[in-house]
Amino acid sequence: MEGEFAVRAKLALVGDDLRVEKNICINVRDGIIESITSSASCRVNAFGGDSLIVTPQPALLHTHSADHSFTEYGVDRDLESLVAPPNGLKHRKLSELDKEAIIEGILEFYRLAWRYGVGLLADFREGGGVGCSLAKEAYKQAPDGLQIIVLGRPGPEFPRGCDGLGISSPLDHSLEELRSLTNMLRPALAHVAETREAREKGDLELAIDAGFDAIIHGTHLTEEDLMLIKTSGLGLVLCPRSNLWHGIGTPPVYEALKVLDRIGLGSDNAAWMTPNIWREIEVAVLIARSRGPVGEWLAKKILRGVFVESYKIMGSKPRIIEEGEPANFLVFNTADYGFERAESIYYALTKRLGGENLVARIDGGEISFL
Repeated sequence: MEGEFAVRAKLALVGDDLRVEKNICINVRDGIIESITSSASCRVNAFGGDSLIVTPQPALLHTHSADHSFTEYGVDRDLESLVAPPNGLKHRKLSELDKEAIIEGILEFYRLAWRYGVGLLADFREGGGVGCSLAKEAYKQAPDGLQIIVLGRPGPEFPRGCDGLGISSPLDHSLEELRSLTNMLRPALAHVAETREAREKGDLELAIDAGFDAIIHGTHLTEEDLMLIKTSGLGLVLCPRSNLWHGIGTPPVYEALKVLDRIGLGSDNAAWMTPNIWREIEVAVLIARSRGPVGEWLAKKILRGVFVESYKIMGSKPRIIEEGEPANFLVFNTADYGFERAESIYYALTKRLGGENLVARIDGGEISFL
């Protein structure tokens, strides 16, 4: 289906505010959402039906794609022995692979992210400009519709091929070096407060003083830290599944959502986590809910984080569903998933959508059936 078509849906998240609209018809012409009308007005040959739900395409703001070349390694090791540069297991594994093998693993990871419906993916690449360039080679072969922002760190041929900056820790550099790096490349992101030790050494203050755009993990941030982040304008990218897997702590999801608007989610190392943003959303909700009953605002804020705020953090335009906007959205078949009986639609969306019921994605007005 190209050119002109219509999608009929039982429910859709529409606009920058992700308002729930029911029984609608999304009319697409030449890659643009021409109109959003009642489903009763949909043409006879429209794609869709009473069990379909339409959402924007989410952003996945933290991945390490090359780790996909060696999955589920070192399950008996702790975080530092696995990923700490330069001698962590992952770095040794990467050094053993030739360029073609790394590109192949990255490409497979990008294709998987696309099948999960990801619209924008932020990829932290090791190996300086060489590492960024390998990701760009894979990107050339990735499916259309997936925007990939390759974030590099100092190393051989840096910053060749890098779209932005993604460093392991501010503690690895002086403040002068950090400011030079953030002035060189944007967007600029860094791992901060992933471990208690890193937080106690002042990594957050360094990131703020150096002018980073966002920090990754924040596993050991206090409420005072979160207020400091809000004041500074930093974005925060939580990676709950990775934190739980590595046993380094439970991220402050509830506390962060109470304080911050500029928030996103990441899946982190591809060796241990797939780029399944829907699992990340659900785990984040469960962690927040473990604090006790939480109103529907929390579920909506998580969704707004991945559909809207994450794009803004990366300096990109959110892929919202609105008349006049490019037609980039996802279609789910939720028959038998209980949506028609859900009292809380936003919580249902955070817990009942996933790769298993994603049936199509529309990229620039072109439909791919999954």
